[in-house]
Amino acid sequence: MTSDASMKQSKWLVDDATNEHIPKILALFHAVFGQDMSEAQWDWKYGGGRGAGVVVRKDDEIVAYFGGMERRILFNGIPVTAFQSGDSMVAREHRGTLSKRGPFFLSVAAFQDRYLGYGRPYLISYGFPNERAMRLAERLGMYTQIGALFEIYWPAEASVNFRSVPFDFDDGGHRNALETLWHSMAEEFDRRAIGVRDLIYLAHRYRDHPVHSYIIHLVFDSGDRVLGIVVARKAKHRLVLVDFVGRRQEFRNLVCYAKSLADKERCSEMFGWMTDIDCNLISGTGEKPKELPLRLPFGVYREGLDPEELRDRWFFMCGDSDFW
Repeated sequence: MTSDASMKQSKWLVDDATNEHIPKILALFHAVFGQDMSEAQWDWKYGGGRGAGVVVRKDDEIVAYFGGMERRILFNGIPVTAFQSGDSMVAREHRGTLSKRGPFFLSVAAFQDRYLGYGRPYLISYGFPNERAMRLAERLGMYTQIGALFEIYWPAEASVNFRSVPFDFDDGGHRNALETLWHSMAEEFDRRAIGVRDLIYLAHRYRDHPVHSYIIHLVFDSGDRVLGIVVARKAKHRLVLVDFVGRRQEFRNLVCYAKSLADKERCSEMFGWMTDIDCNLISGTGEKPKELPLRLPFGVYREGLDPEELRDRWFFMCGDSDFW
């Protein structure tokens, strides 16, 4: 289906992305980012109705793509399906067209017009654009900032205060522990917006990822009390702290465990994300936040939820994106 946003343009056509577009979208991804996305990774993100996107064409050439994935969240304690903006790309030779007639604007506008806002499939959206894309989208009236998150670094540090076991998705005791941990976490964030972290989510997001291998540990203190679940991934000399499931009062302990895991994995440091309003939950762990935070957007091109209802309400870590 061709979007109405394209009807006013003589140069570009905007269509819903379909299976026939996939090879050209993957080729555009390689040209823009200098790396490949396999068909398996595409299917992990978009297959089975998990995602949607639009393409901007010049004749048969795809010059831009904007799309993303569904994410089950809790908003004020109520289950909602949100949309994570995951992939935005424009062919290099067309990036100079940064006006409301250009392919970047058309891809985002057409997507929001079709999928986001009142009377459309998704009322809530989020994403993690780089600063250049964020500034451009703000200038074009597509996004407004509703929060920020910090990139944080920690030194690796050994500890004897914890023990852990790999999380076994088939073990009944582990599954029950996850259910209890997530239930407690959800209750503590019941006036916030937070992505669901249940068994179905962890299995698809981490266990079944077609490219990355994740360390998923059930963590205990020295007295065998369950502290939470830590998800991490090695990236060269660094351990990426990807995700937590647990109560807020245990976040410092989970960070300290992850630092000890970085030491065991022979990483020199650990890296992670934390929304700025939650950084107090991990203070005193040797954290070193990057000076300038990443800004969090909310789509405002079409009438929908008031941005103030989501301002400083999200809880995000690295795993809430699709690229860590």
